[in-house]
Amino acid sequence: MNKTSLINAILIALIALLLNFQLAMAHESVTVGDYEIVVGWVIEPPVAGQLNGIEIHVSNIKTGEPVADVSSLTVTLSYGGESKVLTLEPVSDDAPGQFQASILPTIPGQYMVMFGGQLGDTPVDAHVEPEEVAPADTIQFPVSYPGPQSALPEST
Repeated sequence: MNKTSLINAILIALIALLLNFQLAMAHESVTVGDYEIVVGWVIEPPVAGQLNGIEIHVSNIKTGEPVADVSSLTVTLSYGGESKVLTLEPVSDDAPGQFQASILPTIPGQYMVMFGGQLGDTPVDAHVEPEEVAPADTIQFPVSYPGPQSALPEST
């Protein structure tokens, strides 16, 4: 392998590591007894008006094993005094301990995920603030026009 190829390979590996690190940082975690709950948005960054979901990963800290049964855990999403109880669904049979609940965040800002109920014999009362939901204009293009379609400029 020549020197240029080696440098390119190292650069690609470094970029991949940095991107993975940033994704992991967008998730928050909370420890409750022997359990760790990691929470984040399914699609990051979250944007108001875009279908998304809350994902959680639950594991037993002592054993390192994922927790496959969270039926006694309640998960509530809260924003501006309103709250909605989420229904968690397993991500897949191949991903024990990973769950999602679909949600459409309609307003930009900071949402809160609250946990209650139990994990095993451990009572759960915790909350986490996942990454802030951005306004839709951060990804909208082109700028929408308030008038009729005929008011749009012609494309070239």
